[in-house]
This record gives sequence, structure tokens and C-alpha cells, in this order.
Amino acid sequence: MSLITLDNNKLFLELSPEMGASITKFRDIKSGKDIFRPFSFNKKLIKKNCYFSGYFATVPYFGAIQKKAFLYKNQFISLPKTHPLEPDTIHGEGWVNKWKIKSKSKKSTALVFNHNGKKGFPFKYRVNQEFILKNKSLCINISITNIDKQSFNCGIGFHPWFHIDEKSKIYSNNFTYIKNYPKNIYKKKILSRNKFLDLNKNKIDETFINWNGKAKLVINKDISIEIKNKKNIKNLHVYSPPKENFFCIEPVTNIRDAYNIKKYSDMYQGLKVLKKNKTFDAKVEFRLI
Repeated sequence: MSLITLDNNKLFLELSPEMGASITKFRDIKSGKDIFRPFSFNKKLIKKNCYFSGYFATVPYFGAIQKKAFLYKNQFISLPKTHPLEPDTIHGEGWVNKWKIKSKSKKSTALVFNHNGKKGFPFKYRVNQEFILKNKSLCINISITNIDKQSFNCGIGFHPWFHIDEKSKIYSNNFTYIKNYPKNIYKKKILSRNKFLDLNKNKIDETFINWNGKAKLVINKDISIEIKNKKNIKNLHVYSPPKENFFCIEPVTNIRDAYNIKKYSDMYQGLKVLKKNKTFDAKVEFRLI
């Protein structure tokens, strides 16, 4: 598999179009420090190993679909598993498939992924994704176009991974999420009223809603970044699993468990109704500070 490299003399980016357009290396050139978790080249560059990369896009939705089925026009539609390491259908098709290169320059590249709706998500769609290095920022733009005959519900997620450190903290405007109670009753909860979460002490897998579009992430004593919504991103997902050496901070347009919430509740879930020939896009910036 071939790799694409981008370099603006401050940041270095490397990604694999064939491994889900996943980022294999994102590094601060001056310090020589990795920003996203680097891909271990002890593993092969094959589709399923996108799971061990530093970033991938979650399209045409973010999160898992419970029991591998969702409700559409009063009918349950079954879906296959997306990845062998995940028990449920999760994160759509983009991260586990090959993308085609549309354009490439020293500081940017654009890729496209087409889904025919025959396996997995049962609707046809096209995704364009662009990676741009600007000064000390990585900007990622994603757009989904409905090329099916029917409308469908969709979302976009940006899924970077980071190595955890004793200094790892996320600063954000609030930590309110939607919790599922017994009998599929959903209620808002607040994890913390502090302005930051210690990612070593808080082992969670939740989507924080009402995000104001700006968060500071301290990765370690040497590297901090600002995560900024540039378009259509209203939620921030935090995944910090116990007994692992990584965590994820994910700007997302739909929240965790969105299809299930939509089925049982009128609470906010962030899914976008995308009509035939219409496009939905989202943009995010990761800036070194």
C-alpha cells in the first residue's frame, strides 16, 4: 500500500488511502513529537489495521448501532459487523475501505469514497475528504452526498487517537451527555462541572452535547492542541478506556447511540436527514499551541 505525505515545514502528515484514508503519522517537526498516535509499522497496511492508526473518518455516521439494526420507515434494517474487533456495527464504511486520491500537493490532499449501498449501510453515498496543513494546523473537511433514490439519516465524525500520558486533560465548555436509563428512557446528565477532565481519572465513552466548538487538549507535557469546529460540529466525544495506553477526543455531528435515541425519544441526537442529491459537510481544525 502506498502512503501520502504532506509537509509545511512545521507539521508532517502521513496517511494511507487504501487503509480507510487513515492517518499513520501526524508530527510536530520542530520538537519531533507525535500529535496523533503513530501507526505501528510492525502491523501490515491492510484495511482492518485502520483500528491502530492515528485517525480515521466515521462516515456516514458516528458510533455504534445497537444489535446491528436500525429503524427506517417503520422497518428494521439489519447491518453486518463493520470490524472484527467490534461486537456491533460501528462508524460506517469509510474507515474500513479504500479511498481514491483526487488531488495531491505538498500541503494538501483530497480523497473520495463511494458506497454502493449493497453491503453495510443500505443507501448509496459519496464522501469527499480533504486534509490541509496550514501553519501549525491540520484542517480536515468532509462532505457526504446522497446519491441514492431515498433520503437517509447520517452524520460525520472525526476520530483521532492519542497516546495517554499522566498530564492528559481535555478542557471544554461543558460535560453534559445523554444517558440511557432502563426501558430506553434517555435523560441529560452532567459528568463534571469542572472546566476540564483528567483523562486518567475519567474512564468514559460519552458524547458531550452543546459543545461551543472549541476545546484545549493537553496530550502530554510537550504537546497541546486546540480542537475547533469550523462547520456543523456541535458535539465532542471522549473515549478514555480503562487499562489502555490511548484515548480519543472526537468532534462529531451526531452523538453516541443516535439511531437508538431517535427510535425511542425526541431528544437531541444530531442525525442529519439527507435528501437525494443533497450534501452535508463538516470541518474541523487541530491546531498546535
